[in-house]
Amino acid sequence: MSESNTAVAECRVLYEQIWHTPQKTLELARSDLMKPAPASLSLEERTRLTYKRAQALARAHNLTLQDVVEMTPAFWKLHMDMLTAMDGSAINLISVGYNLFVGTVAPFLPTHPELGPIIQQALNVDISSQFMLTELGHGLDARNLETTATLLPNGKIDLHTPTPNAAKCMPPNTPRNGLPTIAVVIARLIVEGEDRGVRPFLVPMSDGKKMCKGVTSKVFPQRPGANPIDHALTYFNHVELPFSALLGTLEKPRNERDNFLQTIHRMGAGTLFLAGSTIPLIKMAVYNASKFSFRRHIQGHDGKPMPVINFRTQHLPILHAIARAHVLQAFLIYAGREYCIHQKTDSRISHIFATTFKAVTIHHFQTSLKALNEGCGWQGYYDRNQIIAAEMEFRAVATAEGDVRVLAIRLASELLIGRYAPPPPKNPQSLLARHEAGLFAEARDLVKRFKNHRSEPFNRAILPLALPLVLAIGYRMAIEAAIDIGLDPKIIALYEASIFRESSWFVEVISRKEQQALEAKAADELLPELERLVEETGVEPYCYAPMTSDKLWEGYVKELETFEGDAVWDFKARL
Repeated sequence: MSESNTAVAECRVLYEQIWHTPQKTLELARSDLMKPAPASLSLEERTRLTYKRAQALARAHNLTLQDVVEMTPAFWKLHMDMLTAMDGSAINLISVGYNLFVGTVAPFLPTHPELGPIIQQALNVDISSQFMLTELGHGLDARNLETTATLLPNGKIDLHTPTPNAAKCMPPNTPRNGLPTIAVVIARLIVEGEDRGVRPFLVPMSDGKKMCKGVTSKVFPQRPGANPIDHALTYFNHVELPFSALLGTLEKPRNERDNFLQTIHRMGAGTLFLAGSTIPLIKMAVYNASKFSFRRHIQGHDGKPMPVINFRTQHLPILHAIARAHVLQAFLIYAGREYCIHQKTDSRISHIFATTFKAVTIHHFQTSLKALNEGCGWQGYYDRNQIIAAEMEFRAVATAEGDVRVLAIRLASELLIGRYAPPPPKNPQSLLARHEAGLFAEARDLVKRFKNHRSEPFNRAILPLALPLVLAIGYRMAIEAAIDIGLDPKIIALYEASIFRESSWFVEVISRKEQQALEAKAADELLPELERLVEETGVEPYCYAPMTSDKLWEGYVKELETFEGDAVWDFKARL
């Protein structure tokens, strides 16, 4: 068997394992720990609950350091665990701890053996492990960060926040979580007054009860709809660190840009795999919306009750979301494998897979959950029905490990000026491949008119095209991945039909009527299998939306705060 065929076979096996094998967290999903939090819990209690769930999720998967460093399939499976549908904040904490903290610290283990126990505690979530790069005044312009780490004459290091704009923003960092907190802090190394570029430093933040000396945390309010995490602004007031806190050397790097990219080398993996954690949420939304739609009845033309799932406007978004979940899972396996391979040889190519996957996934996630939630009527307003809560909780994924729009601008710009290229299409004559080629041809014609890619005309004309260009690459590669693993052609056809509706380019090739006919045909062929497809998501044990069954609804109503009385209101007396 050729290397290519072997890779395809491996992807098929992994896809089947993830889709059809019972999750490692099945028992955990049914435990008291994962029951919806009572409204009576305080913010601190709810925050600690999130961290306890993260601990339980991590221990259920029991990943090794090798799994994290090499990004093995076990690492991928963690990010696609269905438990994400019950508490997305838990996987957020683990992904940051494993990917950014452990992934950054692990390469220094041979020269810093004392890091071994810290890494193991981070893997067990016995501690809160964070990664502090972004600063309030710089955002994605992280290369110009201001936080300083100055080598002192006594050999120690002085970590300092020189201005309010240099505050590290977003990483969770308060004693509210109840765990000792440690972070990799990216700061500018200063030696004898010379700026020697950014370095990672290992910095204790709190002992789980109070902040460490010189470290100040200003916690943000809870994000609407999300399970609480103690996101914060962090400031350092001349925090004295031992020399061993420096992860790296004192030498000035030959190339500052390369040094910076090496320092944050795990950001790309976070871009890819954290975006993949939205796939279980699409499955959850499919399950809840479909069960509601089968259960909800109206009176039909014949006077008999009819489930609303029969309406095209009700089942079509569900079918599209099912197709997207299948295709995205195939795409993640393909992109994850290619990312890991190219990360060792050409990080620019791995960047293509991470950015295109994130762009496609975030777009599908946001549009699908909005459509599915709208189909649930007023019951979709409440977070107990999971869909709107998931949408709110994972909005942050669009900006985590790099704002998807900015990542798209960087990638599209570099592709247009010819610095490197995406893998060529496997079938150049396919509509999605022609769509990709057509958009890039039009953009390149525009680029030829500009002197350079940093000009104002380039800004106005090309930057708005960046995300559509990246999506075009992603759609083509997603379909290729789905075909390679042998996904049901009916699912592929419906997914492809949905893409035709995404871009006006296709109207020049397929008329609107033809597009509608293709979508209708694909939906009609898949509709008889809807119930089976919903059940095969395997997400039922992770769903607790009251709108999905009479039993859950009755239990939910019993929990609601109830008011009764014997008051009499004589409204006439008030006239």
